Amino acid sequence: MSVPGRLRPLTVVIYAAFLGLLLASYVAPLQDILEARTQVSALEQKLQSVETVNTANKRLIEELNTPAGIERAARERYGMIRPGEKVYIIPKE
Repeated sequence: MSVPGRLRPLTVVIYAAFLGLLLASYVAPLQDILEARTQVSALEQKLQSVETVNTANKRLIEELNTPAGIERAARERYGMIRPGEKVYIIPKE
């Protein structure tokens, strides 16, 4: 079935409009995909820094589960001393 001569330009315009709408419908999802790809590297760097902090916190927890670790924390953080120890406080200038 052939299209009459005067309808051919109309058919081309209809196909072009359909193709334009089809392409336009893909623009927003493609932009979202490209934005997501740029965020991946930033999120990977953030993940690595959080994992580093997490590893340091695990080491601190393991240290604080020992008597020596508890004593060190008590001395440094709270200024605690053992009975009979003498403490000298040096004033800051």
